Amino acid sequence: MTGTIERSRVHPGRYLPAITTALTCGLATIACAEVRVEGDPQSVRVTTDQEVVSDVLSAFAVPFNVKYRTAIPLDTAADATYAGSLGQVISRLLNGYNYIVKRDQQATEIVVYGRRGEVTIQPKAPPLQNGVLSRWR
Repeated sequence: MTGTIERSRVHPGRYLPAITTALTCGLATIACAEVRVEGDPQSVRVTTDQEVVSDVLSAFAVPFNVKYRTAIPLDTAADATYAGSLGQVISRLLNGYNYIVKRDQQATEIVVYGRRGEVTIQPKAPPLQNGVLSRWR
C-alpha cells in the first residue's frame, strides 16, 4: 500500500506584517507611558499620560528620595497634571486612599493602607538586611 504524504508549506514572510504590527503597537504603548517630574520639594510640577498612581509615586524616588509601600495595588489612573509642594502633590495624588506620610531631612516614606471607606490591612514592612530596610518601591 503506497500513499502520498503532502507537506504543508509555510511561507516565512506570510506572517511578518502581522507580527511587525503587533510588536510596533506594543512598543508604542510602552513608549507613550511617561511621568515627568520637575522642580524641587517646595514647587513640584508633575505631568503624566494618566499613568497609574504607583508609577507616579515611583517617579518621585530619585529626585525627592520618596519611598512607599502599600497593602493594595495603586492602579487608579492619575490626573494629567499636579502642581504645588511635594506634600500637596502627594495629597492630591492619593486622594481617596488611607495613607500616612513620614518625612525627615533625608527621605519621605509613604504607607498606603487601602482605599478610603474600606477595611484596611497594614502592609508588611520590608525585611531588614544588615540593619537596613530593603525592597522598597
